[in-house]
Amino acid sequence: METNAIGFLVGLLFGMNLFKAGLADPDKIIGTLRLKDLHALRVIVMFVLVGMLGTWVLSRWGWAHLDIKPATLYTVLIGGSLLGIGFGMTGYCPGTGLACAAAGRFDALVTVAGMLLGALAYIAVYPHVVPSLEAAMDYGKKTLPEYTNTPVEYWVLPIVGVGLLLLLVTKPRKKADAV
Repeated sequence: METNAIGFLVGLLFGMNLFKAGLADPDKIIGTLRLKDLHALRVIVMFVLVGMLGTWVLSRWGWAHLDIKPATLYTVLIGGSLLGIGFGMTGYCPGTGLACAAAGRFDALVTVAGMLLGALAYIAVYPHVVPSLEAAMDYGKKTLPEYTNTPVEYWVLPIVGVGLLLLLVTKPRKKADAV
C-alpha cells in the first residue's frame, strides 16, 4: 500500500476512534480542563500508556527506531502554551478539531481556520524569531534516559505506574441506588 494511502487510513481510524472515545465533544474537553468530567483525561492517559508501552516493547525487539526531534525548551514552552490556550478556548485540539470539522461542525471549522492562520503566522515569523529561540536552550536529540544516563525502564515503568494510578483514582464511581 502506498505511504499516502496508509497515512490516510491511519488518520481515518484515528478520527473514528476520537469519536468513539467521546473526545470529539468539546464539552467533554472543557469538562476535563475544569476537572469536572475526567473522561477525556482518562482516554488520553490510556492512549499515552499504550503508545509508550508499545513503542518500548517494539524498540526492545528492534522493530521500532526512534527519530526524535531536538529538545528546544523555549519553542516547546511557547508552542505548548499556544496549543493550551487554543485548546481551552475552543475545546478542540488539532486532531479533534479536524475530525469534527470533517463531520461538519461549524465551531470546529472556525477552529481549524484559526489553526491554519496560526500556522501561517508561524511560517511568517520563523526565519526572524524561531532560530534564535531554538539555539538558546537546545538540549539536542536526547531522550530523558540518555540525558539522565539511566535505563529506559527507569522512566517507562514509573510513568506507567503513575498512569495506572491516575486511571484508578479517576475511575467513575457507580451511584448508589435510591431507596
